[in-house]
Amino acid sequence: MADHQSQILRALLASDNRYISGNELAKRFNISRPAVYNNILKLEQSGHIIETRKGIGYAYLKSNCFNAQVIEHYRVTSYPVRVHVFDQLTSTNDYAKQYATERTVFKSQIFITDTQTKGRGRLGRRFYSPSGTGIYMSLLIPMQTRQAIHSGLITTGTAVCVVRSLKPFFPQVDFRVKWVNDILAHDKKCGGILTETTSSLEDGSHENVIIGIGLNIDSEGFPDPIKHKAGAIVAHSQADRNQIVARVIDNFFYMFQTYQTGNFLAEYAELSDILGRKIRVEMGTRVYTGIADHFDNEGALVMTTTSGQLTISSGEVTKVYLPESGYQG
Repeated sequence: MADHQSQILRALLASDNRYISGNELAKRFNISRPAVYNNILKLEQSGHIIETRKGIGYAYLKSNCFNAQVIEHYRVTSYPVRVHVFDQLTSTNDYAKQYATERTVFKSQIFITDTQTKGRGRLGRRFYSPSGTGIYMSLLIPMQTRQAIHSGLITTGTAVCVVRSLKPFFPQVDFRVKWVNDILAHDKKCGGILTETTSSLEDGSHENVIIGIGLNIDSEGFPDPIKHKAGAIVAHSQADRNQIVARVIDNFFYMFQTYQTGNFLAEYAELSDILGRKIRVEMGTRVYTGIADHFDNEGALVMTTTSGQLTISSGEVTKVYLPESGYQG
């Protein structure tokens, strides 16, 4: 049985904001005019914004809901992925892990949800995930050749891709990154990245990489424990979140194919909020203070202390503080 909602949505998206008459849609899909109207209503009820002009027709404007078909429409590269969308998950990374344990994954999978009930960042820290105002997604990438995973490069490369994706939609915002996984705007954390792997029970080698990306686009009501350090990108956004997701997918997989070269590290350094500044690094019970000097070719942080230079990988860090910065995350 034909999915007329999907067919009509595809036609409206392809029209690129131009109006399509009800008669044309009815003839194209061999349905009645009332059936066209009813399917338009159902699309609107699910979160799509469609403008109707009497005697002219229908035009797609944007979506307030995540939709795999809309995301695929806005992609401009052909790297093969499968997109899954949900209204609610506990955590997209946790769902990706569960998905990977139940089947052998041969194709990259993207999981996106409107809200998370147990969104988390590094070391199990909570990530605020309200409905309708953010992007919470995980990329599940199968590593069929069992090659070594350079998590520092994946995370720093992802951060660059996220900023590249956000800039066209929010050109006035000065996005910064705080090593290793925080995206900053207005001296507050507006996004985070969580890179994890799943391993084979037989030999312990990596089987899949999972990259979680959380973004607070125009979220409000941050809980008291985090509102001093977490914030939104803008107060009110007109952007279609599907378009941003499509841009993130395209930028990420373009980067990921050559991520081991670290060819994005210079851009990451330009975005860095810590280089040249005094920082305090916690590594378990140890604390180091010094000046953030540079990132090495593995994405590790090299800092200058009173005892000399110290190289720190992302996996060793509990927290990085900027004592003299407006951001105290």
